[in-house]
Amino acid sequence: MSFISEDSISEIFINCLKSRFIHYENDTTVIFYDFNQLANRITTLKAAFPDNTMHTVAIKANPLIKVLQEIQKKGLGVEAASEGELFIAQKTGFNSKQIVFDSPAKTKNEILYAIENGIHINADSTMELERIADMEKKINPAGKIGLRINPQVGYGTIEATSVAGEYSKFGIPVKSHRKEIIESFLKYKWLSGIHIHIGSQGCSMKMLLDGFEEILKLSVDIHQQTKNKIQFIDIGGGIPVSYHHDQNPPDIAEYGSEIQSLLNKYQLENLQLITEFGRYLHANSGFTISRVEYVKHYIEKNTLIIHAGADLFLRECLNPGQWFHEFTLLDKNGKIKHSDNKLKYHIAGPLCFAGDIVARDVELPRAEEGDYLVIHDTGAYTFGMWSKYVSRLFPKIIGITGNSYKVIRKRETSDEIYKYWTD
Repeated sequence: MSFISEDSISEIFINCLKSRFIHYENDTTVIFYDFNQLANRITTLKAAFPDNTMHTVAIKANPLIKVLQEIQKKGLGVEAASEGELFIAQKTGFNSKQIVFDSPAKTKNEILYAIENGIHINADSTMELERIADMEKKINPAGKIGLRINPQVGYGTIEATSVAGEYSKFGIPVKSHRKEIIESFLKYKWLSGIHIHIGSQGCSMKMLLDGFEEILKLSVDIHQQTKNKIQFIDIGGGIPVSYHHDQNPPDIAEYGSEIQSLLNKYQLENLQLITEFGRYLHANSGFTISRVEYVKHYIEKNTLIIHAGADLFLRECLNPGQWFHEFTLLDKNGKIKHSDNKLKYHIAGPLCFAGDIVARDVELPRAEEGDYLVIHDTGAYTFGMWSKYVSRLFPKIIGITGNSYKVIRKRETSDEIYKYWTD
């Protein structure tokens, strides 16, 4: 598992300060994204799965256009979960065959747009299948249509991101509705694949593989009754990454090998696989640096007030203890601060509610106003979940390619915030 080291981050930040990529007063928080790290992850992902696998990347994990453009250049597709993400995908240059459309709440217009344009669509329910059937004459044969199944293999360590328990708002539960699922494949000639997703972070490799095997068993039953109608299985994403730099996450190569072994076991080697990884590709490719505005020493608690909180780290603030980041303290010049005598700090954001605490009791060297705090591994599910609460300005994002740096998204302006609430 590769991480961006704190020494590398310090060097990058110092170079950006010297090159005036960062304005001290305005750029109170800056997000960085490493394109080389992304490229390495893509290479590793492709090597782990069969050559005919269709790899898509969840847009919601990191919707930056410059990042999506790099993904498109590498030959991957994208998974979209809304009308807006469909627009982003097509505007970025992905063709219909490179887009998978998932959502539990697709409208009739969204469904019609997808099937007319040959976009791969995964229906989330039998009710959605009925809507597609009403538009059957509009289906573009270039597109594929799958059905999301809940394999009901249990919950991971983070319940809010586990979607394969006995109950889930997603898909059709396989245990109680197996007959209905098979009947759907008999009824609709255009239905040709299965979609699953076990969860995002907190789900073990065993749980992911158990879910996949349940779907393979179902596929065999469907094959027997429909004469080999299943053409693809979309396994979603969900393989965990590590936010602890002294821990190794599940190995993607091992995961791909186990997937292939299960396909061989059930004699389904000819099925096409589709993946929808997001966190795996992005999380360790980014980091965030926020200025320490104040240091409070009250009631036996030390608190750092920084400029990134629940607006950027929503899950971390609302679910303390379930989401983790490592932190490094830099001085005002970008050099790493070291000390044998560390203090414990609460890391607090700028928002006006008590839960705006990114982390608690973090051991750091003594902090001062004007220092910078590095929040490691923030490339996924952070700025993609940005909140407009108290109208904070979206921070600047700097892309890193080797030793070169480029602003890939400008800091939001006050006029743009005003326009957001006006138009």
